[in-house]
Amino acid sequence: MRRTRPLRALSGGLLLVVLSTGCGRAIAGNAVAEPLPTAGTTVAAPARTSGPVLLGDAVRDECLLDAAELASLLDAPVDPPENGTTSHADGTTARGCTAAAREGDPPALAAVNVYGVRGGAPADVVRAGLGRRELSEVGDAAAVVDTASGPTMQIASRTYLITIAVAERRPSDAQWRAAGRVALTRLP
Repeated sequence: MRRTRPLRALSGGLLLVVLSTGCGRAIAGNAVAEPLPTAGTTVAAPARTSGPVLLGDAVRDECLLDAAELASLLDAPVDPPENGTTSHADGTTARGCTAAAREGDPPALAAVNVYGVRGGAPADVVRAGLGRRELSEVGDAAAVVDTASGPTMQIASRTYLITIAVAERRPSDAQWRAAGRVALTRLP
C-alpha cells in the first residue's frame, strides 16, 4: 500500500524545516536558499548577503541513498525513496528525495536534498552556523543540526552541500557517517 499523500505532507513539512535551519532566509553568516530559474523565467538579481547563497535543485536525482541505506539510518524498513516536488505558500517549489518507514505512528521519515553554493565553498556553509555538532571524517565538512522535526546532517563536498534530515529518529554518529559517505559517492 502506497502512502503518497502522507509522505508528501510529511516531506513538505520536513523540507520546510530543513530550509529554515539557516538556509532559507538571509542571516549574517548563513546561506540563503535560492530557486534555480526555469526556461522563460526572469529572475531579479539576488540581494547581497554576507555569506554563501544556496542554489536548490542542483542535481536531477537527489536520491543519493537507497532504501536499505535509509533503513539503516532510520533503524526501520522504508519504502523506496522517491524524488518529488513540494509547493510552498509563496508559489515557489522545491525538489527533494524522501522515504518513509513502513511502520510506526507517526512513521519515521528521511529527506535528502542537494544544493549548489555560490559565493563560497559548501564547507563554509557547514562551518558557518551556530548549534551544529561537527562530524569528523565525512566529506570536506559535516555537522548535525537539531531542528524542530528532527536532526539534519549537512555534508560538504567540493561542489555540493547535501542535507539528510530525519524525523522521529535520532541516528548515531556512526549511522550519520555511513549515510554521508555513501551520499558523497553518488554525487555527479
